[in-house]
Amino acid sequence: MRLTSLALTAAALFAALPAQAATMPTLEQIHAAVQVGVAKTRAKMQSTVTVPIAVKVTSLTGCQDSQEVPGEVVCLVAMSGGMRDAFMVLPLRNENGTWVGVERKDAKFAGPSPAEAQAMIRAWAKEEVARNPEAAKDVQMQEAQSTMQVKAINECEVKRKTGYLVCDTELSVPSRPEAIKTELTFMLENANWRYVPR
Repeated sequence: MRLTSLALTAAALFAALPAQAATMPTLEQIHAAVQVGVAKTRAKMQSTVTVPIAVKVTSLTGCQDSQEVPGEVVCLVAMSGGMRDAFMVLPLRNENGTWVGVERKDAKFAGPSPAEAQAMIRAWAKEEVARNPEAAKDVQMQEAQSTMQVKAINECEVKRKTGYLVCDTELSVPSRPEAIKTELTFMLENANWRYVPR
């Protein structure tokens, strides 16, 4: 009886605690997963002429839960392969404590939330006006500081050279009845998003 009530109390306490975010892979774990994938690819090719190209994950910008496939994470990484360096999105899955690469092309990395994007744009506009008082006369800068709303951040594309995300974005301003569709650019830096003006 006593053991049962203790177990029920513990279960109730743990149920009340917020769920912890899934752990994300480290740079070393991602690099190990890539090396396993490269070895598998080379074994499949079994060509008589082997050209050893070193593929290396050189930096990790960030990881997030995949919005496309439950149970997977996607990581924005810089990779070096032969003469080419590029940023790319790698999908990974945790299998019994080991991170493994997932063979899936065109994995997506989500940008900031609309609220985060709106706050970044307003902060940027205020900094621009403080730096250049003439900019305060521009209607678009006035709207960017106060009334513009980011309604949606849709699909984002990773720029291979910079790692920046260019996101299809929907904005609204009181002066225009229809939604404004545009592209906004963001970068992930130390787990925080930053707006990158054109």
